[in-house]
Amino acid sequence: RMPRQAQRLTDHDTNPCVAESEASRKCMDDNNCNKDMCTAYFLKYKSCRKFW
Repeated sequence: RMPRQAQRLTDHDTNPCVAESEASRKCMDDNNCNKDMCTAYFLKYKSCRKFW
């Protein structure tokens, strides 16, 4: 069972930016945690969080 915090982060009702969060996490996985390769994903996530 997932901890409550992890559940909240993956629940579209409490976190409308789930897709952006998962995309940036996947980018980090695909690029061996090279943040420079994922800047666009981070900006999209940040923009989404700011909007909500």
